Amino acid sequence: MKIKQLAVLVLSVLAVNSYGAGFALYEYSGRTTAMGGAVMASDAEPAALATNPSLIAELDRVQVQASATLVRPEATTTIAGNTSSFEDETFFLPSAYATAKLSEQISFGIGAFTRYGLGGKYKNYQTWTGSNLAYEVNLETISITPTIAVHASDEWSLAMGLEAMTIDFTQKMYMQALSDSFKIHGTGVAWGGNYSFTYRPNWAERWSIGGMYRTKVKQELSGYVRTASGNTYPAPLNMKNADALGYITLPDSISFGTAFRATDNWTLEAGIVGTFWSSYDQILIEYKNEFTSPDIKNQKKYKDVIRVNFGTEYKINQNWTVRAGYTFDQSPINDHYMDTLVPADDRHLLSTGIGYRTDTWSADLGYSHIFIKDLSGTTSAQYSNLPAKYTDGSSDVISFTFGYKF
Repeated sequence: MKIKQLAVLVLSVLAVNSYGAGFALYEYSGRTTAMGGAVMASDAEPAALATNPSLIAELDRVQVQASATLVRPEATTTIAGNTSSFEDETFFLPSAYATAKLSEQISFGIGAFTRYGLGGKYKNYQTWTGSNLAYEVNLETISITPTIAVHASDEWSLAMGLEAMTIDFTQKMYMQALSDSFKIHGTGVAWGGNYSFTYRPNWAERWSIGGMYRTKVKQELSGYVRTASGNTYPAPLNMKNADALGYITLPDSISFGTAFRATDNWTLEAGIVGTFWSSYDQILIEYKNEFTSPDIKNQKKYKDVIRVNFGTEYKINQNWTVRAGYTFDQSPINDHYMDTLVPADDRHLLSTGIGYRTDTWSADLGYSHIFIKDLSGTTSAQYSNLPAKYTDGSSDVISFTFGYKF
């Protein structure tokens, strides 16, 4: 492979992707996982800070929730006829939420949860062609969202929240043409926000509507590039042990959900999420304090996509509730710009779960299996238009949430 092409592969640093349809994760609580994310317009819980914050205006007293989600991904990627699969790993996603009723009309909440995440390592990377792109990646984000919600009337609740998003990212590549490996690491903090509403019309008491808009988050990541050999590779490769900066824009999104209470015990909900991934057009990389070094622009060409979900829950009695859901999650990946970090196309999710609650505490368990469609295409022209294929993709997700009301 030509040195110039290797340079582009190596310096696509700080590429924030996730194992799924784009960057986003949606497993914020046991109930959310069990209902496929269709929880924007039905009953409120503190985890609504991640799905529709305006719902916390309907919560009384002080309430807290803590959630743990386990994700076990599987995937196989073929680059130029050479195939490798993920090693067996399980990833842990924590989250926590707290809400308080400040007055009859005003509530406050703060949540900490993961909106973007990725983890995986390919087997036999030293003999795999795809290692030139990446053979291991670990990405963790934490969003902290202080929120004010207002119960504006009998029908309307409104909320506005800030978002402080931290990112911790590590990517590793092995360049067979150089017999050298590279590690890229970066961290960052950036600000965003969200605006949400809930409408429960008096003229249609069994119906409700919820919506939310999340702003773009422009990230500047500070980190470094390291070569295993310690060698310095001059232009056009321009690789060395040095500090680096990365710039990306995470997309904005808009979500809506409609719930229908068929009976006093049975609720159904349908929702849609539109994510404007076209704003994620490139990754810009530069070395710190070296203004003569060339910038590296890695084009991604992601597409705007939708996510459609359906969920239902049935209250067996005052304590027990059963739930189920289905989700179609469209992938933003352009099949002419494939890489090894996100080995997935469109996804279908089937989920189920159960909940138990008393007047003071609750526990919710949710399980989801993700079926991932195969995808065939090529890498970009930057990557020599190599034939690429994603196969055998799937994931198992288990979420458990404990809640307490003071």
